[in-house]
Amino acid sequence: MGRTVAERFIVPTGIRATLFPPLELPLGVHLVRDRHRRGPDNMAIDEALLERAEPIVRLYGWEPACVTLGYPQDEDTVDEQALADRGLDLARRPTGGGSIHHDATEVTYAVVLPTDWDGLPGDLFEDYRYMSRGVLEALQALGVDASYRRSQGGRRDFCYLREAGVSIVDGEGRKLSGGAQRRTKDAVLQHGTVIVERDVELLADVYDETADAIEAGVGSLASLGVDVDRGRLVDELLAAFERTLAPAEVTESGPTALDEGLARPSA
Repeated sequence: MGRTVAERFIVPTGIRATLFPPLELPLGVHLVRDRHRRGPDNMAIDEALLERAEPIVRLYGWEPACVTLGYPQDEDTVDEQALADRGLDLARRPTGGGSIHHDATEVTYAVVLPTDWDGLPGDLFEDYRYMSRGVLEALQALGVDASYRRSQGGRRDFCYLREAGVSIVDGEGRKLSGGAQRRTKDAVLQHGTVIVERDVELLADVYDETADAIEAGVGSLASLGVDVDRGRLVDELLAAFERTLAPAEVTESGPTALDEGLARPSA
């Protein structure tokens, strides 16, 4: 089927240099409202941000829809033919965890903090809570009965049905936002999503799960009757991250340096 996921996951060297202007705020966090991008480009940007090891929150989307694999995950855990038949992109995340389906309605966040960031607990699970608190508060501001759930359950291929780790769930225990991390000696990258809509039939097909399992384990804002447009959801997330990771500075659109870097050929 052409290049493997590993071969497609190549970070363009051009985006490793100057992605964002220096912050005026001491120890400040950039809050970036980025746009929809292809899956491999999104993952390349986040890996470069991790390498840069400066505090940032990037909110973005996916176009076309994409399935991502966790960093160590085998490619045979998803049906690539089923993905191709549905026009889905495929990429590998620099973070761990299982496979995730990303559609155009969801909002994905990437948080990068230096390992010596003041306030970062230094514990895997507590770091997750700290770095995703903006998501929890944004959902609660929209009227969602959202809370953290920590468990030590099994590791299924489909990330949203995994019980291991810490997730944000609705009042019925269905996952609304999962998370995965990657740590280096200099920084921590955390990925997470906010599920706006779920396509039960598609998820069951791609991950060879039953519709009942998807219905029981995967929530969404739409399934809760929360009618919010994506722009307002992003606004709520930016405001919540600005509170929880203060001091912070909002960048209303993705800097052109990202696009210029992606346009350069890889080394």
